[in-house]
Order: sequence, then structure tokens, then C-alpha cells
Amino acid sequence: MILKYGARGDEVVLVQKKLKELGYKGQTGKPLSTDGIFGESTEFAVIQFQKSKGILVDGKVGDKTRAALAGSDVSKLLKDSDYIDAAKRLKVSELTIRVFGAVEGRGVGFLKNGKAKILFERHRMYFYLGQFKGKSFASLQAQTCPSIVNPKTGGYKGNEAEYTRLRLAQNIHPESALMSCSWGQFQIMGENWKELGYESVFDFEKQMQTSESLQLEAFIRFIEWKTGTVGGKKVSLLEALRAEEWTAVFTLYNGPNYKKLGYQAKFQKEWDHLEPIYGAKQVA
Repeated sequence: MILKYGARGDEVVLVQKKLKELGYKGQTGKPLSTDGIFGESTEFAVIQFQKSKGILVDGKVGDKTRAALAGSDVSKLLKDSDYIDAAKRLKVSELTIRVFGAVEGRGVGFLKNGKAKILFERHRMYFYLGQFKGKSFASLQAQTCPSIVNPKTGGYKGNEAEYTRLRLAQNIHPESALMSCSWGQFQIMGENWKELGYESVFDFEKQMQTSESLQLEAFIRFIEWKTGTVGGKKVSLLEALRAEEWTAVFTLYNGPNYKKLGYQAKFQKEWDHLEPIYGAKQVA
């Protein structure tokens, strides 16, 4: 559950009490009220806390901020400096990188069990089994376990349950299985490992399991590498991002059906929330 401006209830009271205990105050400098209302003062205090910890500054209380409030180790999480460095390297606005980080993986690179967030794509498993083992083998596996190998998309279980699907796929063919997952906070597909400069898909997977900073590195490499055809023209994702040509950006990053999937709306929602903090114009 993510707490943000406008939220009310006991969960908000707990956050307010913890912030107050740690010495954080409202925007007027007065002690933070523990009234259970997530208003401007609480949002301000959350932002100040996030800045002090070097974690994502968005004024929301999700899993990452809760972990930091509880004193847990946040070394695997993205830091403000990671976003700043990424923006400089790609020569795009910091806000743009932060919005991608908020939209993809719902702003989370790791699950509660400590493993990298993944989404297993059974149709890619079907494709790669055909490449490695032949179409007859892929078709046989699709008949035997259609939830894991299938020419059609779907079958998602979400969060930790995706690892059950991945383990079953690895029993069939480890390399195909890892290539058929999107990984981490930015949901980069394992099938891109070679183009992104990793030694193997196993090396890629190891790095995605290490930290959100390395997940961000995969995202940066993807932005730098990806090209495609949009509107009959060959387009570089990096150039489109720098020019803020959003139709091309969303098509190359999320596929031509991004509007049907609601990607543009999700991106705009996060942009609107983060824009007052980091400043830039609208994208949709």
C-alpha cells in the first residue's frame, strides 16, 4: 500500500509518529501533527526524510520509504545520485528518468523476499525454445505446460509467484527461461543481454539481482542501444527521448500497443506527481 497526499487513517498516523520521533517537521517548521491526514506538512516531512536517506524523493510512502523509516538496509535501492548521473549520461531531464523508474515495476526493483522483480513471458519462452531446441520441441512443451510455454501472451501470476513460473521454465531450458523475463525496476528483458554488453544472460541475471543501481545501468544501456521504425521512419530511442518525441519513445520502449495498455496514462500520472518536485513540461 502506497500512502500519498490525501490519504487518511491509522497507517498515516504511524508514519507521522515515526517522522516526528526522528525529528522531522512540517513545512512551516512546526512539529508534525499525528492526525492521520496526509497533507502538505506530512508530504514535506516525507520528502525531507527521503532526501536525508538519499532514496527516491517523491513524497510517497511505499515499501522503500517504509524500509528506510524502519531502519532497514537500503543499500540495494536507487539513490538520488543514481538518477542525477543517469540524466547527465543520457543528456535528458532528471525528471524523465525518475518517471520511468516510477512507472516500470511500480517503482520497485526488488520483491519483499529480496529477489529482483520479474515478469515471465511465456510467449518468449516458446520462441526461444524453438530457437534452441527446435519448433517440434517447443510445440510439445506448449502442449504439456501451456502456462509456461505458449505462443500467446498471458498466464501472469505476479510478484513472488513469477519465480515459480521461472523455476519451471528453467527446468526445461535455463537460458531460454532467463531470456524470457523482464527484470528489475525498469523491466528490461533478459533477451537483450548481448546487445547491452553483458557476458551472458546469466551475468545479466546476476547483476539484476545485485542492486537497483545495476538495474538502472541496464535501463541506460537499453536507451542507448534501442532503435526501431515508428511512423515509417527509423528512430533512435535515445534521440527520441532527448527530443521528447513521446510517441516514438513509448513505442520503442513499451511496444506499439502502449496506448491500449494504458502506458501513456500511467506515465503522465507519475509525471504530474513528480513535476512539481523536479520541474519539466508535460508529455501527453
